[in-house]
Amino acid sequence: MVYEVLEFHDIPHAVAKKLLEKYSQKLGGNVSELARVVMEYLDKVVRCNENDVEELYNELKKYGFKEVTTSMILNIIPQSIDELRTLMVFEESIPDENVLKNVVDMINERCGKREE
Repeated sequence: MVYEVLEFHDIPHAVAKKLLEKYSQKLGGNVSELARVVMEYLDKVVRCNENDVEELYNELKKYGFKEVTTSMILNIIPQSIDELRTLMVFEESIPDENVLKNVVDMINERCGKREE
């Protein structure tokens, strides 16, 4: 079977997990070994509910973050402003302290504190 990439988007792990689960269900669970391994990996690394991630994704896009930055934020779930600041490498400039604090607060509210 030959596939063609029509477009590419950076998406958070939780969204990828949701898409792969839908794909697996559509095929009755009969997916390739690669898809199965990726789903197992995503089960281990997803740190936030996919519905919360989708809502946060839309909220973060309102701040003007690039797709790649938004996805990194939602994959890593930063707990501090300093941790969040390190994820701004693809942005033209680092947002002011209030924006960063709002982002961290939104993440903590929806995803809670991550386990270390």
